[in-house]
Amino acid sequence: MENHEAVNPLHADVLPRLDSAFVELYNKNLAHIPPRAPDLALLRKIYSTQYSYATAPAPECEQTEEEVDGWERYPGKIKIRIYLPHGTAPTQGWPVHFDFHGGGWGLGDLETEAHICRHICTKASCVVVDVDYRLIPEHPFPTAIYDCFTVLKHIISEPKRYNINPSILTLGGLSAGANIALIINHLARDHSPQIPIRAVIAGTPVLADISSITSPDQSPYPSMVENANAPTLNWMRLKWFDNLKSSSLAAHDTPERAQQEKDISWFRDAFTAPNYKNLADLTFIGTAACDPLRSEGEAYGKLLSENGNRVVVKRYPGVPHPFQHMDAILPQAKEFIDDACAYIRNSQAVQG
Repeated sequence: MENHEAVNPLHADVLPRLDSAFVELYNKNLAHIPPRAPDLALLRKIYSTQYSYATAPAPECEQTEEEVDGWERYPGKIKIRIYLPHGTAPTQGWPVHFDFHGGGWGLGDLETEAHICRHICTKASCVVVDVDYRLIPEHPFPTAIYDCFTVLKHIISEPKRYNINPSILTLGGLSAGANIALIINHLARDHSPQIPIRAVIAGTPVLADISSITSPDQSPYPSMVENANAPTLNWMRLKWFDNLKSSSLAAHDTPERAQQEKDISWFRDAFTAPNYKNLADLTFIGTAACDPLRSEGEAYGKLLSENGNRVVVKRYPGVPHPFQHMDAILPQAKEFIDDACAYIRNSQAVQG
């Protein structure tokens, strides 16, 4: 796993399926980077700005930041950023959307999806709460998931303070953040009292457990083989993230590890949840054609639909995993953002 970045040049088996605009963008900005082993500190430093050359300006909106309590299992404060829409709030408060950023549970911060948050806040006229959850390996998986659910419960418990209407609630995120949103969809349904979710917007979600497989051809998902050498996210990078997740846990055969495994439960693999019925009013899953995670995202959408949920799955052609950050160049990225805003806005009219 020494040199696994899919660069210099784009791999021959995926090149014909990539949009020419992405190929030009990649060759201009990334292909000169020599293959190298991942450096967690460096990746964290550049992660939220690494595609800034391809990110379009987003609408400005007022924002505030504060610190709130994270998951009580591992006490600590986490930052949240609250985006406020323009205009006068409805009588019962603004609709509220929670964003959980991507980054494989080990990367990312409040800047990672800031441009998407601003689009949603403005175009869907809602408060957006972005959560700077705690990362692996310093904090054991699934601290991030419980941090995000803890923040959600805190915010909706104080609707007057945050000027929100908690009955008009949506969730979303990209990659690992999409995973968090889809899992919280279950936690909200099972909470007492139930927390109704109007919509979940899941962009290129990571869902399946790959800890027990050592090569992409052992995966049941075709895109894992088709896109094993895809740019920006490939098989080896997925395994690196998975190893990072494993390294966040205590040693086997210790009481601490036993508790951690209990905490993880079915979160290790979203296809093993005990119940898929009566989830959000709508789940939108956007996949990327040249993403190794494409097939599992689409399979998960089918699973939700088969269990009676309203689901929309849309595949964006010619693009790899993190395409949503490249909306200045890629029409598919702009389309995803517009789709997300439209589904959130439309969900606000659903009668509860």
